Amino acid sequence: MRGLLVMGLAFAVAGCGGSDIDRARTAVADRLKDPDSAKFRNERQVADGGVCGEVNGKNGFGAYSGFAPFFAMKAPDGFDVVIDSSLSDPFVSKICGYTIASPQIEEPVQTKEIPGVQWAVQVASVSSEQTAEKLSQELIASGWKPYTTRREGKSRVLLGPFSTRSEANASMDELASKKALKGFVLRYSKPETSSK
Repeated sequence: MRGLLVMGLAFAVAGCGGSDIDRARTAVADRLKDPDSAKFRNERQVADGGVCGEVNGKNGFGAYSGFAPFFAMKAPDGFDVVIDSSLSDPFVSKICGYTIASPQIEEPVQTKEIPGVQWAVQVASVSSEQTAEKLSQELIASGWKPYTTRREGKSRVLLGPFSTRSEANASMDELASKKALKGFVLRYSKPETSSK
């Protein structure tokens, strides 16, 4: 009877820990800005109990940033995690079997300018004025000069105005590389008084 009790207890303890994939998910989610937002796909176990897969989670502005490959390697106290958002880690690429992004060398496209038109870069469009203000303050702290507009229940955070579209494009590219924010260029229109 005692042997059955010990064996039953051993099975119960083994079952409580979950699978390696479940434990790897927990370790990967803990590395995200918002662990509760983690979404997973294509997980699989690889050599030595490691786990490969893809994870998507919300960034600081509450938007999902896109699926990125991850590798969770078994360690004595859990899992060591590498999330390869830029698709540039040769070690993870080799183990998990995906292609590293190679830098594209393209001929610069000559932007056609429209005389007298000014341009802006829209950084975000959010429903919360507080979120827009927080983003604006972060941009100001990084040396940018943002402004906000509010229309139809949305606060938009923009940079500008720029006298040429080329300047706006350069600013958008710099924003993407330095702050990992994807903006887009649009025609500048004078900010109206906030209508709530």
